[in-house]
Amino acid sequence: MTREHTVLFVDDEVNILKALQRLLRNENMNVVCASRGSEALEIMEKIPAQVVVTDQRMPEMTGVDLLSQVRERHPDVVRMMLTGYTEMNIAVEAINRGEIYRLITKPWNDDELRATIRQAFEQSDLKDEIKRLNQITREQNFKLQDMNRNLEAKVRERTKQLAAKHQELQTAYVQTVGALAEAVDAKDSYTRGHSERVGVYASKIAREMCFPKEFIERVYIAGLLHDVGKIGVPDRVILKPDKLNKEEYDLIKQHPEIGAKILEPVSFLSDVVPCVRHHHEWFDGCDRGYPARLVGDQIPLPSRIILVADTVEAMTSDRPYRKALDLDAVNSELTKYAGSQFDPTCVEAFLRLLGREGESFIKKDQKFDIYEFIEG
Repeated sequence: MTREHTVLFVDDEVNILKALQRLLRNENMNVVCASRGSEALEIMEKIPAQVVVTDQRMPEMTGVDLLSQVRERHPDVVRMMLTGYTEMNIAVEAINRGEIYRLITKPWNDDELRATIRQAFEQSDLKDEIKRLNQITREQNFKLQDMNRNLEAKVRERTKQLAAKHQELQTAYVQTVGALAEAVDAKDSYTRGHSERVGVYASKIAREMCFPKEFIERVYIAGLLHDVGKIGVPDRVILKPDKLNKEEYDLIKQHPEIGAKILEPVSFLSDVVPCVRHHHEWFDGCDRGYPARLVGDQIPLPSRIILVADTVEAMTSDRPYRKALDLDAVNSELTKYAGSQFDPTCVEAFLRLLGREGESFIKKDQKFDIYEFIEG
C-alpha cells in the first residue's frame, strides 16, 4: 500500500507559505504549514510528515535549532532548509546539526523545488521499504527457508536501489557545497563561477593523473571550497581593482587558514581541510608560499593540483586590470614556474590535457558530474 505523502513547510512569512502551497497544489501530496518552530514540532506529533522544509531566521527558534530537534525526535524525517541567508556558519550548522538532505536558497526555481520534494519522498519511501523487508526477514527466517531465500533476493535488490539513492545524496551534497562556494564568488562579478571552474579543472587534472574516483571527488570538493575563507576578508580588499598594498596582501593571505577553520567543524570534510589550508604553498618551499612554507611532498597532493587549476582559471578570466590571457601565455607561465611554484607532475598532466582539448578545456560553463568518474 502506498502511504500518503505529507510535507511540512515552516516560515514566519505568510506570503512564502502561500506561494509554496500554490506551487504544490497539483502535486499528489499534503502540504502543511507552520509559522514557528514550536508550532511545527506540535504538528509533527499529530501528523506524520515525511519531509520538513524550514526557513532559518524565525522568532523563538531558528531553522537550524528546529532541524536539530526534528533529527532527535523524528530521525527518519527528511530535513531541508529553504532560506535567503547564505552565511557560512548557518550552512555549516544546518549540515552538521540538522544533517540536511538539501540546502535551497530563495528565490527558488519552481521546477527544481518540486523535483527536490519528490526526491525527498522517494528517499523516505525507500528507507521505509528497507525497514519493512528487514522486519519480514527477521520474523520469517526461522519458519520458512524457501521464503527466506526469496526475501534475501528482494533485500539485495532494494540494497542496490539504496546505493543508487546514496549516489543521489552525494550529488545533493556536492550541490550544497557548490552553493556555499557561489556565495563567496558572488562578492565580485569578475570571480563569479571561479570556484566551480577551479574544482572542475582540478578534477580533470586528477583524472589525467589516473587517480581513483574517491580521490577525484575530494580534489573537486577541495577546489570548490579553496577560496571559502575569503568570506572573512574585508570586501574593500576582495573588490579592489588595483594592485594590493602590503597590508591588504597580508589580509588576503589569511584566507586559506580562515577557510580551513570554517570547514574543521564539519566531520565529513575533514580530509578536505588540509587541502584548502595549503593551496597557496610553493613547491620549492620559498617564502612566497603560505601559510606554512611547506615544500614538495609535504604539501597535500590535492593542494598542488588546485594551485595549477587556480592559476589557469585566473589567467584565462577577465579581471578589472586586464583581459583574459591566451593559452600560449598560460602554457609559458606554468612551464616557467614548474618546479618552483608548481609541482612539475601536475603541470605535465595539465599540459597533456591542454594538448588534447585546447580551448574546450577552459569552457566557462563546465560542471562537475560525479557519475562521470564511476569506474565500471
